[in-house]
This record gives sequence, structure tokens and C-alpha cells, in this order.
Amino acid sequence: MLPCRNMLVRRLTAARRSWESDAASASGVVISCLATAIVCMETTKRSCCARDCRLCAWFSIAFAILAWPICGAAPAQSIEAAQSSPVLLDNMDDATPTLKLLNPSADVRVIGQAIEAGRSRFGSASERVVVSVAPGSSAQLAYDLPAAIVLGETRLAAWVACSRPGAQLAATVVLPRAIDPETGEARRLLIRSNKNGRGGDWEQLDFRELAKELPAQARVARAHFGGAMDERGAYVSQLVILAPGGPGNTDLWVDQVAMYGVLNVGGNAPGSTPNGVVSASPVMPAAFETAVANATPAVAALSGKPPTVPRIIQWQGEPLEFLQKLGFDAVWMGRPPIDSEIAAAQRLGMFIVCEPPTPEQMRTLPLDGRFSQVMAWDLGTLTQPGDLELCHRWSQAIEYFESVPSRPVLLRPTGMTREASRIADLVMIGRPTLGSTISWPAYGAWLGQQRRLVRGGTPLWVNVETHCGSHFASQLGALRGSSAAIVPATFHDLTMATAAAFSVSPRGFCFQSQASLAGGEPENQIRGLALELTNLRLGLAEPWLAGGKSATVAHSSRGDLSGLVVKVERSHLIVPMRWSDQALAPGGKTNPQPISFKLPGVPESSDAYLLSIAGSQRLPAKRVTGGLQITVDHLPDDAFLLVTEDGYAYSHIERYLRQHAPRAAQARVDLAALRRQQAAQALGMLSGIEARAELAPVDAQMTAIVETMRRRDYAAAFACAAEAERLLDEILHRIATTAAPSLPPGSAPLPLDWTTLAELHALETAVQVGSPPQAVPGGDFEDLNELLQSGWQRIEQPPAGVKTAVRLSPEAPGQGSYCLELQVQSENPGGTPPALPAAPVWVTSPPLQTMPGHLVEISGLVRVAEAPLGLADPLVIFDSVGGEEGAIRVESSPAWRPFRMLRVPTPGAEMRLTIALGGVGRAQVDAITVRYIPLRAATVAQTPR
Repeated sequence: MLPCRNMLVRRLTAARRSWESDAASASGVVISCLATAIVCMETTKRSCCARDCRLCAWFSIAFAILAWPICGAAPAQSIEAAQSSPVLLDNMDDATPTLKLLNPSADVRVIGQAIEAGRSRFGSASERVVVSVAPGSSAQLAYDLPAAIVLGETRLAAWVACSRPGAQLAATVVLPRAIDPETGEARRLLIRSNKNGRGGDWEQLDFRELAKELPAQARVARAHFGGAMDERGAYVSQLVILAPGGPGNTDLWVDQVAMYGVLNVGGNAPGSTPNGVVSASPVMPAAFETAVANATPAVAALSGKPPTVPRIIQWQGEPLEFLQKLGFDAVWMGRPPIDSEIAAAQRLGMFIVCEPPTPEQMRTLPLDGRFSQVMAWDLGTLTQPGDLELCHRWSQAIEYFESVPSRPVLLRPTGMTREASRIADLVMIGRPTLGSTISWPAYGAWLGQQRRLVRGGTPLWVNVETHCGSHFASQLGALRGSSAAIVPATFHDLTMATAAAFSVSPRGFCFQSQASLAGGEPENQIRGLALELTNLRLGLAEPWLAGGKSATVAHSSRGDLSGLVVKVERSHLIVPMRWSDQALAPGGKTNPQPISFKLPGVPESSDAYLLSIAGSQRLPAKRVTGGLQITVDHLPDDAFLLVTEDGYAYSHIERYLRQHAPRAAQARVDLAALRRQQAAQALGMLSGIEARAELAPVDAQMTAIVETMRRRDYAAAFACAAEAERLLDEILHRIATTAAPSLPPGSAPLPLDWTTLAELHALETAVQVGSPPQAVPGGDFEDLNELLQSGWQRIEQPPAGVKTAVRLSPEAPGQGSYCLELQVQSENPGGTPPALPAAPVWVTSPPLQTMPGHLVEISGLVRVAEAPLGLADPLVIFDSVGGEEGAIRVESSPAWRPFRMLRVPTPGAEMRLTIALGGVGRAQVDAITVRYIPLRAATVAQTPR
């Protein structure tokens, strides 16, 4: 036994030293143990101590098995830490400014630069730079980084606040193998991200695609400078913030610069850089700062019971008491909460949805009672297949350290809904709808498709916009020469969005907000009132949302209207679903003919009621062939129908209405008054329109409100305010057809609203002049070589059972001899159309030139012989400035028809056109041209706010 024992001790001692000296060689532990086991088993054949040798061998094998998971975890933990934790983090708290201007000239100058303690996002200060930049140019403000090889995981980020929209992140990449013959130094490339800041308050600019953009920029440099442009060994040396130019000075605040995805930064340990950078590991929210030694035992329960169907608002620093008064149960944060925020939420009985600690932080401090108010961990968006492994590891780390097993993990997928449901306990779905050309029927169909894609039993949260998207906001800000502006959602918008979501049985509503609701601007007041009314409406339906089952559909006497029936025990809630193609625009005056719904399987003894958040009304019901028929003379957009034989259910509704009807009526009246004020200001900006005459019917309703509120007839006051808003919407759409007739949704760069009517009218005037149309390189689709050389790209990602094709087709082109054709085919033509999580094929143009002070008009021809099947999106044409919310959607067009898009590019923005086919079918595009239209700032009349 002695030789074996000595050999085992020697091998284990050597393995331990190897492990301690280098974690990467930890596998030596396993190899040494297995070698010892083999020798010991051979010794049993010729040794008198066979029994002891066998014990020694089994001991060695057992030790190897125990050591293997630990050894294998070492490299995985290193990769995980590199991807999820920053290796460089600078809160910009040093006394000396660190940013430097790379492109000083007569048009780009630094006016002032200092460290300011009065405005910061992290730490105690931020760096402020004031620059004077000519319109159409940008100031390149560089932050020196330690040399870091460009990897697929390399990511740069910075928190900025800019007085103009259009701030952009870039990076200086050095090519050590590409030498400039004039200077003898390595070539340097400035690589820009494709994301523009919205301007205004603090926002994080993120550059994830550095490794993907490097080859394209190298090709451009090769064509410009000539000669070889070797990308091997390329490393990033600077993070660059591009500050946009314009009239006056541009103010830029910068805080917390970070670098991710680098295991060794220039051979230095994280934090050993000349910019006062601190290592990422000790930087953590206040909730993590309690010493481990003083930590209390884990509390395996949330503080209070979270709501079954929470109403969550994206938090922008508003007081929690204010948000609770608006009817919200929880706030959605982009970071872990600090102690004071947790305490405030606990005091109010509210909850938090937030990003979890990184796996590295979890190893130090568990997910215990400190996070008693966190109801769900948000792992963020899932957009790339490469993010799957990281999200999966993060989810596994949460599961290992979690003290509340029932607390779910949330993912927000974009085109990867099925994959997200295999990792997360909750999946949030949503897409832009405000100002979009997508109809409410198509939006409801898209939600239903996402429901079918998720793993069975996975609950869904639905994301709802409270204002227009960032692409609309940036263009509106560029027109006004100010920071990105918002166009608020109306109560009608929120009602339609939440009603469509009822069809997928949501288990929560998350309201997206990029601006504080606590501001006193009219837009934010409108948003606050509309959200309060929406929350009251969802609260009225909460018993059916929480425990109901969507059983049947109630058909109505109108073809564009049906009812989704949600059943709880003996009570049926009917949610009216409008399927008109014009559902995005509020309709004209309600059809005076009564509307009837037929509800099968309901006893004749049931009572029927029309419900709004301000009152209820008994409805006649009678037995007919096929079920119980309920008739209503007037059906408001926000109303429900209740059919019940349970007196307790209606008693619950009565108690709810007694409690909330006064506030609901007052909020609706205040909302109508604010919108009437906006309408008067907008009409006053248009010549030839008598505002008082146009608004006379609205004023009659507002006058009637005074009497109804005086006698406390809240239902009547609510109805008068609703009618006033309906009239305002009707007037807005009628005026828009004369003020901006050639700018319908999709073509216009702005959504239609009273706050944008003056800008749309100015744009309508501006498009009458401009340069003649110019052919987009390769946009005539006549020559394949020209198409490829000019930079057109095709992307095909067909799921199983689907084939895609992109070709130049000679079949009846719109112009010339050929046209672009996109085709999606099912490999099972006779079966059900496949469920497509995203468009399986699309084509992207090369960058289009933009000119400072000019609008860009893109036009072309399109033909879709038959409506594509399988996805809510048919043929979709959009650009990088307007985004998908501003897309033109073509469901069916047997003959060629023109399309046009007018855009307001922000300074420094890259503009590309994308053509995507979202369903089984075929579509053709031809003759794409671009036109530039001068736009002087003085010609744009800003709608008073």
C-alpha cells in the first residue's frame, strides 16, 4: 500500500500546485487522479496489498469525479464574467476631464469642458462638454481605452445626456497590420454604431456590433486608400461619442463609460487604466452593500403577495406615490433597486421588476430578503442567437442562488419568442403601434401568433406604448431643432391596445415610457390621465383577467365587430373587438343602429349589463336560436358587456364603480379639456380655418359636462367627455386630409396628432419643391453585378418547413426588363401556413446619402399579387430613420402601385432601406429612387405645446 499511497500523495500535491498557479490548468487535477487510479489497478495484479491498492484506485477516481465540475467551471466562469460584467468602468468622478476632441476645426469647437457635480447618473459627478458644431457635422469626443483585441463579445457603453437628438457611439479601431505609407503608423478606423440617442435626459448608448461592423469598414477603407487592409489583430483604442451639430451650442454630459467582453485588457488588470477607472466587481447597487458577515438568513418569500395581473410602468424616476395614484402596482427598472427604493415600495405595497445582479455579484451576496419587493427578474431583450447561452447561464445562476423559488425570470424577445420561453418563466411581447400602419386586427393576429410560439403554459406579459416610438420622436425633435419630443397615447389608443391583448390571456401589462410622467408638460399630463383611466378599466376586468378562461366568441350584428368572451364561474365578460381595417383611426359617428351580440351556452335567466368605468346600464336580453342575444343602442370603445346569473359578481362591480366612478369621470373631463386646448392651438396655426367654428360641437359637450358634474351624474359626464374626444379625433382626421393630403401613415415621418399637425402641414408645403428623383444605386434592379457591387444585401433565415428566394425577375416588371422579387414557400403547400416568428427573408439597401437641412423622399413601385400567409406582417418596406413603426405595409396589390416615404434624418444617422416579406407568398419591388427636399428651420411652424 505504501508505494501507491506515496504516488497518490505526490500526484495530488503536484496537481494542487498546478491548480493554484494557473486556473486554466486545473484539469491537471483530474488527469493526475486518473493516472494514479490506473497505476493502482495495475498494482493489484502483482502486489500483496491488492485490497489497499484497489481502495487507493477507487479513492483517486472519486476525487477526479468531484474535481471535474469545479475544474470545468473555471473557464466557463471566466467567459461568463467577461460577458456579463464590465472589465472597465469609469463613473467620470475624477477632478480632471478625460474626453478629448478628435476633429477640431472652424466648424467644430469646444466651448467649455468641466466635471460637474450637480448632474450625474452614477457616482457623484459627470463630465460636461459644450461644443459648437455646424449643422450636419458632429464633434468626435474620445475616451482613451487600454488596447483590447476586437472580439465578437466586445461591447462598449456610455451613459449620456445630450441637448439634441442624434448622439451616437463609435470606436477607434487600430489595424496594426495595415501601415500608412505616408506616416509609417498603423491605420485607424472610426467605426460607428447604428443607434442614435433620443436626446434630453440620461440614456445609455450601447455598441454591441463592433466585430460585425469592422469588416465592412475595412472594405470601405480599402476602396478609399487602396492597398491591403489586414484586419487581423485589430484592437479598439478609444470609445468615441459623436455629439450632433445644429444652431447654437450642443451640451453633452457623459457618465459611466464601460467595456464588456474582454478577458484581458491590453495585458493589464481591469481598473489599471490612466482614466481613473475602477474595477467592475466592487461597483454594485446599494442593495448589495451590506456586509456578508452581517447578512440575515434568506427570506424565502416576497413581502406581500404580488398582484395576479400586475399593471407595471417603466420607471423614469417618478415618486412611487405618484405612480400608485395612477393605478400602477409595480415599476419596471433598468437596474437593481437601491435600499431607499426598496423601502419606499415596501411601504406602499408596490413591487419592482428589474435586472438581477450579475452571476459574479450573486456569488458574494445571495438573492435574499433584501429583494423582498422584486416580483420578477428582467434578463432584458433577446434579439441574437448568440445571446441564448448567456441568458441561459444567467437564468441558471438565478435559480441556484434564488431564495424565493416562485419568483419568475423574464425575457423580452424580438423574433425569438419560442427560444425565450424555453429559458424564462415569463415572456414579454409587444411591438410599436402608435402612429404605425399596422391595423388592430393585424396586431391582434400577431399577438395570437406569439402566443402559439411560446412553450405551453408560459405566461405572457404584454408591452404597451404610452407615447410614439424613438424613431418618430427623433424626427420630430430634428424638425423642431430641440431634443426628441413625444407624441402621447390617447385613452382610445391604450384601450384598443389592451383590448387586443385580452385575446392572449395576458398575466400582466407593462407600459413603456421613456419620459417622466411627473413632468408638467401637456403631453405628459395627457399620458398620465390616459394611463389612469386605462388602469381603472383593467381593474374593472381584473377578476376575469386573473381567473377567467377565454371560452367562446360572441358574434355581433356588425361584420367588423365581435366579442371575446372571458368566463369566470357563472359570469361572462364580453370584450368588444373591432376588426375594421381602419381601426387605428377612430371612426366616424357611431352607427345609430342598435348592435346585438349572440352568446351561446348562456342560461336565459342571466342578466346583461353595459359597463364603463363611470357607471353601468341594464341591457335587454332574450333567447334566440344559437344562444342569448344582447342588444345595446350605443357601444363606447372602452365599454365591456357583463352577462351573469351570479348576483355576487354584479355586486363586486357596483362596489368598484362607487369607489372609482367620481375619479374616472373627473379624469376623463380633464383629458378632454387638455386635448381641446391642444386642438385650439393647432388650428390657430393653420390659415383659413376658423378654430371656434370647428370646435363648436366640442364646446357644446364641454358645457354639458358642467351640469352633469354638478348633479354628480358621473356616467353622463364621462359620456359627454368621451363624445368630446371622439369629435376632436374626427375633426383632426378631417383637417389632416386637407392640411397634409399626401402624407398618410407610413409616408409621413410623424404620427398624426394635434401636437404634430402644424409640422405635417409644413412638410406638405415643403415637398412641392426639391431636386428631381435620383436612382438609388442598383435600385432599378436591372443588373445583378451592379446590385452586389453597390452594397445591396439579402438575408434569408427560413424556419423548418419553409423555403425562401430572392431573385431578379423578368415577369412583368414595373420598369425596365427586371424587378426585385422576394418569395417564401411552404414545403407543405396543402397544409396550414407555418408559424413564422419573424420575416424569413429581407433585402437591405446600401447606405443612402443624406444632406444636412434636407428631407429625404424614397419612392418606388410595389406589387403583391396575393396576400402573404402565415404572419401578421405582409410585405413591409421601412428605413432605418423611420423604423418599423413607420413602415409601409402592402397586404395585396395585384397591379403595380407607387409608394413614397418622407423622412427627416438626424445628424450623423445612417439611412438604409429594408424590404421584408413576412409570410408565404411572393412580392415584387422596382424603380426605387431618392429625392432631396430643402427644409429651412424657419419654414417649420412648431405646434404650441
